[in-house]
Amino acid sequence: MKKTLILIIMSCSLIINLIQAQDLLTYKTSETAAVSEITSETVSVFRFKAYSIDYELENVSIALAGNHQFGDVIAKKLYLFDRKYTTQVALAPGNPALKTVIKKPVIYESIKRIEKDLKRSVRKGLIPLNTAISEFNVVLDIALNILTTDTKEFEKALESAATTDLKVDLFTRRVILNY
Repeated sequence: MKKTLILIIMSCSLIINLIQAQDLLTYKTSETAAVSEITSETVSVFRFKAYSIDYELENVSIALAGNHQFGDVIAKKLYLFDRKYTTQVALAPGNPALKTVIKKPVIYESIKRIEKDLKRSVRKGLIPLNTAISEFNVVLDIALNILTTDTKEFEKALESAATTDLKVDLFTRRVILNY
């Protein structure tokens, strides 16, 4: 009788353990799926219509654009960028003072910050000059092409990017220009 009782108790505990193991496996699988859904959250990609700016660059002389550490092409693109994104407005009629109005301040300030940080990184030797030139060239191409499009979501993403590297990554990897 004593042996039978021990066998029944052991059988019951074995069956209970098997049932709990299945429940734990189910719990683990559903939790893992939820975590993988969170981590594999799709990163938004921004698509904008684009046009070639080569004809505009031909009209800008080197004397007008000035010199730049990253070369003449970057100097010309920066000149176009400043000319397109800023306008001078009179404060009052008859007053010679002018006020500078920036069309898309979030994008404008981001480009200026990226330029400053890339120059500093090249000077300190953190990144090679060729890498900085190619990254800034892509950033300027995108900035020149998105001036007239709706960029509210893109500007929100730029504001949420904490570092300059994240902003450069946003411009170079998450923006697609459709020519």
